[in-house]
Amino acid sequence: WSEKELQKLHKAIAAFPKHRSGFWQEVAMAVGSRSAQECQGKYMEEQQGKGSKQQPRKTTSGKPEKKDNSCLDPADQKEAVITARVGTLKRKQQMREFLEQLPKDNHDDVFTATPFQNRRVQV
Repeated sequence: WSEKELQKLHKAIAAFPKHRSGFWQEVAMAVGSRSAQECQGKYMEEQQGKGSKQQPRKTTSGKPEKKDNSCLDPADQKEAVITARVGTLKRKQQMREFLEQLPKDNHDDVFTATPFQNRRVQV
């Protein structure tokens, strides 16, 4: 596995919702040069080895990605506590911080469920 392939793999895993069927096929399409079984095997291998060693990550852009950091070191980050009063700007900022810390792909979307998938809803 090359560095570019590993970067594509990690970005694709972070981008796609894990609960959908065909997740590994979508990841393999995003990586391009590997099959779904190879991507899944590499990801599982990294997850098994993660407890014993940490691989240094290189980011090409200047800003760090928040998704990767929240997945890698949850113990290092402090829990966002909402202390401001309702209706204040500080409350909005604290709520935004709190919601950014929540996992983004572990929720079920009501409208992607099977009965609602092909139904048009009038708004």
